[in-house]
Amino acid sequence: LSGVSFQQSQIRGGNFVGSKLMGASFFDATLDDSNMEGADMRQANLEMASLVNVNLKNAVVTEAYVTGATSFLDANIENADFTDTFLRKDQQKYLCGRASGTNPVTGVDTRDSLMCP
Repeated sequence: LSGVSFQQSQIRGGNFVGSKLMGASFFDATLDDSNMEGADMRQANLEMASLVNVNLKNAVVTEAYVTGATSFLDANIENADFTDTFLRKDQQKYLCGRASGTNPVTGVDTRDSLMCP
């Protein structure tokens, strides 16, 4: 699914476990309650996406485009890698409060990838 456009899609409860979503666009998409455990989301566009209660455990979300009103409310980010993903300060602070573990693919600590204090 690399490079696929899911722009403005309603994908509540979607199953993307272990999917290759490199460069995929989720611009303004609703992914609430979806399972993206272990997904490769490098360079994905998550601008204005709703990721409420999404499982991003072990996901690689590096160099992703995350701006605007993107919501990670109640997302599971255990072992996720957000290296070089620019987040708004409020998003970064919220995710740092939930961050734990080390990504099994990249070996990067989740808190380090979010540049948590």
